[in-house]
Amino acid sequence: MLMIFCFSAQDGTDSGNLSNWFSTTPVGRLIMGLLPPMTGEGSGADLRKFAHMTEFALLAFFSFHYLRALIMRSKDLFIILCTFLFCFFYACTDEFHQIFVPGRVGCFRDVLIDCAGSGFCLILLWLFFRLRKDRI
Repeated sequence: MLMIFCFSAQDGTDSGNLSNWFSTTPVGRLIMGLLPPMTGEGSGADLRKFAHMTEFALLAFFSFHYLRALIMRSKDLFIILCTFLFCFFYACTDEFHQIFVPGRVGCFRDVLIDCAGSGFCLILLWLFFRLRKDRI
């Protein structure tokens, strides 16, 4: 959560410069070569959207395991739902935070992108536990 907050606290120029720099690195070029264009605004904007998804996938992963340890007797499907709702609300607060950062805007489209990253991670976790025939 701190990592997401710190990246969101960067002003528009710093955020754009970081994205544009990373898109010129070998790893950035590889990622951009594998991903379809998402925004039509160029590789820096696409990379920022991918970063949003990745950050929230990590938040979902760690939150799921935390909640699973905290509420051990609950079904994993219930914990997945709670984790998704937590990530959704954090995405909303993240976008609200960006309203106050110079050069940044908060938009619901980014909340949906964040939720896509969380949802993708949670689907993978659900499949993992389902294939293991664990507690679901």
